[in-house]
Amino acid sequence: MAYPLDRRLSDITMKTTTDNWTWQEISFSKWRSTVNRRLKDIYLITIDDAGIDDERLASHWQMKQAPYEFVEWYAIKYDLDPKHAVGL
Repeated sequence: MAYPLDRRLSDITMKTTTDNWTWQEISFSKWRSTVNRRLKDIYLITIDDAGIDDERLASHWQMKQAPYEFVEWYAIKYDLDPKHAVGL
């Protein structure tokens, strides 16, 4: 049974994961820096700590994936805990 107020999980997730960021034509270095800052802010790790190489980052940048979406995808894939989950 479908309810009128039902929304697909992906619709809800998309709204909460983008942090109001929309794709802009930005350089790879700026995109990478935003990913690194987001990783530090939420998970207290850097790109280097996570072992993410530039080839992987570039593929997501070329797909025009928002930095926040990349960080969320990476965190889910590798089961990262945000700093607030451990009391920091």
